[in-house]
Amino acid sequence: MTHIQSNSHKNTSFKLSEQVKETLHAKGYSFLFNYSDYKYYKAQAKKAFNKAQAIAELFIQDNQPTESDFSEYVF
Repeated sequence: MTHIQSNSHKNTSFKLSEQVKETLHAKGYSFLFNYSDYKYYKAQAKKAFNKAQAIAELFIQDNQPTESDFSEYVF
């Protein structure tokens, strides 16, 4: 009798939305992500080489005056 293991938890990092969230989080803009804007930006960036990066840049560009999460910290 063999045990079947599910690897579904390993597939989440390959989802485009998860990659965009991770990119925004790394840049300090994780609060900008929402799925309605994500769908709009995904359609705009469909020809981009790195779609996750392009979508994250569109999130940041459209919310330009907003400061990042890191603005409050002194480095």
